[in-house]
Formats: sequence, C-alpha cells, structure tokens
Amino acid sequence: MPANVFRPARARAAGSFVARAMRDPWNLLVAGVGTGSAWAIGLPMGATVVVGAGMLGVATVVGDAVRGGRHDPAAAHPLRAGTPQAILVLTLQGYRADLERLQQTRLADAVAGMAVQASAAAGDAETVANRVAAAVDAVDDALTRAERVARQMTHTAQVRASIQRMQQRRSDLLAKLSAAVDEVGEVYTKLLELSTSADLLDVPTDDVSAASVLSASLDAIRGAFAELEAEAFTTRALL
Repeated sequence: MPANVFRPARARAAGSFVARAMRDPWNLLVAGVGTGSAWAIGLPMGATVVVGAGMLGVATVVGDAVRGGRHDPAAAHPLRAGTPQAILVLTLQGYRADLERLQQTRLADAVAGMAVQASAAAGDAETVANRVAAAVDAVDDALTRAERVARQMTHTAQVRASIQRMQQRRSDLLAKLSAAVDEVGEVYTKLLELSTSADLLDVPTDDVSAASVLSASLDAIRGAFAELEAEAFTTRALL
C-alpha cells in the first residue's frame, strides 16, 4: 500500500499535534523528566533527545485521550471479527507486542531509547486503530441498511449515490489504516536491523543518525494516526 496516500493531510495533522504538545505545560514537564532520566542512566545524547521528544508525543496523545475519550465507540462495541479492519488491528497489536518484547532484550544504548518510544507510539496507534475500525464497522452497518432500502425502491439513483459515497469513505479509511499500520511494522523492522548490527555483528551504531531516522518515522506514525482519528470521528458523525 503506498505510504503517500494521505501525506499532505498527514503533514497538517502532525503540525497540529506539535502545536498542541508545545501549548501544554504538563507535556513539556513530562518531556523534561524523560530527557533527564535518559541522561541520568547514561544513554547517549542522540538517544536522550529521542526519549525527550517521544515523551512529549506520548504525553500529548494521553492528554488528548483523557480529554476526548469518555465516549469511545471502540470500547462500547467490540469489533466485528474477521473483517479487514479487525485484521489490521490484530496486525498492529502484533507489532506492539513485538516492540514490547524487543524492549526486554539487551539493546545497545542507541537502540534502547528508540525502542521505548516506538513501543509507546505503537500502543497509542493501537487505541486509534480500534476507533478507526469501529468507524468502518459503523459504515458497514449503514451500507447494509442502505442496500436493504435500495432493494425496496423502484428508482434508486439517490440511494445508490449515497451508497457509493459511503463505500468510498470506507475504502479510504481502510487504505489509510493499512498504510499507517505498515509504517509501524517498518519501524519495528528498522529497530531489529539496528539491534542486529549493534549487538550481533558488533558494528558501531551512529547514535545521532539512527535517532534522527527513527524519530522522523515515529513523527510520521503519530501524524498518520492523528489524521485517522479525526477522520474516524467525522465518519461516525456523518452516519
């Protein structure tokens, strides 16, 4: 699935995410504590910067969830098993579990901080993915009802037009969710590559360059899922 299916909108979502993060003093405090802790345990400067940036992102996502997650449709209604959206959520859950297991292994300093942040980002992404999948389930229900109406009508042009719009929104959500889940898998693979190079092959890891690459990937994931959450909310509001 091409990763650029929603790049312009994702860039705007990432910019909004950063703005929210910088406006909240609590987020800045959490990021400062995370950076100080990483420095205190001896992580290299590059990894320390990544930890601080990651903690800022995590604090912002958690704050957003606390403020807006009181009526979470994904929590109220379990996902319909066996659907493409449910399978994508299961895939993401697998990546998140893999990242958590990776954290428990012996990692080079440059990789350890990035693994912590990648695992946190995957956990946040899983929460959003459940909401997106619930929105797609709601579209599926609406499509079923609309098809039933169409079968009872003689002139169905207007109903068919509505059905086509809902089908297009469903396809768009699934395409973007699939691309975003793939990005989490790519981050996990990059961390595996770095850990293999640093630990098994005894090849030095460039702390700064590795941190920069993974930090950019994590920013892209956060932006992608921020956009997806907004689209899921809009979708449910339209039904």
